[in-house]
Amino acid sequence: HLFFISLALDSIQKELEATIHVMTQLKQDAARLRIIVLLTTVKKFLGIDTEACDETMDSILTNAASTRDFNLVAHVNLMKLEVFVCFQEWEQAIDLVRKAGN
Repeated sequence: HLFFISLALDSIQKELEATIHVMTQLKQDAARLRIIVLLTTVKKFLGIDTEACDETMDSILTNAASTRDFNLVAHVNLMKLEVFVCFQEWEQAIDLVRKAGN
């Protein structure tokens, strides 16, 4: 994560998109899903198609919950929480924490 500190968000977006391609070729589905969550978060920060980003996050969250992948559920919720806090959407952040329960 230290690598990303020095990069602009658009550079991070390009890195994550390239990483997703590599993870797909290597058939590393769990790692690819985590990268997709990070990429979706970066796109939200950049203001790129935020509705599609919300749908992607919700879809991954639903899938992770149905397969009982609690680590992925926590990861998705953490990224969503970071976006809410960054944009000072306190009510939504509180609701997320109450709903997630972890």
